Amino acid sequence: MKRIYSQEEMERILKSNIEIPDPVEQKINDTYRNLGLTDENRSRRVHKRRKKAWVTIAAAAALIAGLGVTVYAAGQFFSAQLTQKDDKLTYALNIDPSEKEAHEIRVTPGYIPEGYVYQEEGRWYNEETEGAMSVIPYNASELYKMSQTQDNPLPIFNEDSLIESVDIQGMSIDIFSNDGDYIDSEETIQDIFVFNEEWGYAVHVWLSGPCLADDEAVRVAEGLDIEVLDTTVPYPTEEEIAAINEENQRIDAEIKKASSGITDDSIRGLNDVMKIDDTIYDQGIEYQAVDIQVTDTLPPDEFPKENFIRDTYSSLTEYVNEDGSLKPHERFTGADSRETESAEASFIIVTTKIRNTGDTAQDAYLSPFLRHLDENGDGTYTLSDPRDKSFPAQESRKRLTTDGFPFYQSAPNNGGTDELFTTIQPGEEIECTSVYVADNDCLDSAYMQYFNIGVAAADTPELYVKVKE
Repeated sequence: MKRIYSQEEMERILKSNIEIPDPVEQKINDTYRNLGLTDENRSRRVHKRRKKAWVTIAAAAALIAGLGVTVYAAGQFFSAQLTQKDDKLTYALNIDPSEKEAHEIRVTPGYIPEGYVYQEEGRWYNEETEGAMSVIPYNASELYKMSQTQDNPLPIFNEDSLIESVDIQGMSIDIFSNDGDYIDSEETIQDIFVFNEEWGYAVHVWLSGPCLADDEAVRVAEGLDIEVLDTTVPYPTEEEIAAINEENQRIDAEIKKASSGITDDSIRGLNDVMKIDDTIYDQGIEYQAVDIQVTDTLPPDEFPKENFIRDTYSSLTEYVNEDGSLKPHERFTGADSRETESAEASFIIVTTKIRNTGDTAQDAYLSPFLRHLDENGDGTYTLSDPRDKSFPAQESRKRLTTDGFPFYQSAPNNGGTDELFTTIQPGEEIECTSVYVADNDCLDSAYMQYFNIGVAAADTPELYVKVKE
């Protein structure tokens, strides 16, 4: 069965069975987020908020004193400078690799917030609150490679999120705190960076969750046992750095092609039979969009509760009047804004016939994906970032938009574990009605995407049907 999310399939195609260094993989992830092709649970959008005063110089000093540091051998000197451009903060790293080797470090947390359970190396998860924590160590070799292959080797923050930045006893400490991604979210995201220039390492503590104590990440950092080992790793050579940067350029070109390489050949009309023969997916599967309606109301008796997917029914009820029409909702004015505006929206109801003309049973998507395409005027289209079209300011509203997935789906999934798929037998035809929401000023760019395998490019099998002709 195919993956649901675009990112995994894009990585599979772009990597082409070769090993991709970590900095390149980070660039892939960052670019996909910018294209709106993956979830943004750890994004750093601009957060206009009042600075908290919960961290002082004394608190930072206590943090330093609490760090257990065991040193066996001297590491490599480096500097990490927090720089600002407009209202954004990022790090400029300067590492001298002349000694050719960097000392490894080992970091062991001594304090774990209540409810956070170890998942894998350096990561914890709180199932009840859906909070997460990561403790990420970097030795000087890793920092050097990142500085040479990434424009922004460490996360970008907005200036209002910086709570305190101090230098004590040879350690540089930066403490950040952000509200959640939505105006109605109780989530807090706390980041702490510990830099030791003398021994050549950095440690990043990332903590998220609702109703976190103001100093919770500080308590995690205070309890870290940081051990500089006598084992060393080499710095990457100039040839290795050049190879990584060359791969970066290749991926940049592929991403640009993926976002703007859609042509008229990929656009289909209502009732057109859509079939792809030259792909390992959907062998023998045909799609036919037989009806697309844009409507102000969704009558409850025609769309029963049991067909709502991914727990979206309760979210919808917050935004629907008694007559089934949608209430106005709040959205952010842009991808990098925390300013909001009121918007009106409509339902998109799509009816699709799905047939299996092959000789074997096939797993197929039950519903197309809602995408936004901008016409370039030359027979090509650009896949738009949904945040630039309509990014909801409320978390419950975000659950309705579901990154292009429908929130309602009439056809059953034959008992499968994934609501978006079903198994279709040879010769079988099924019909599925899918419902989406879209802001009214975005309807002209709305398309339904079929045969989604994750890359929107002219030479891949995605096909599109325009919502409003």
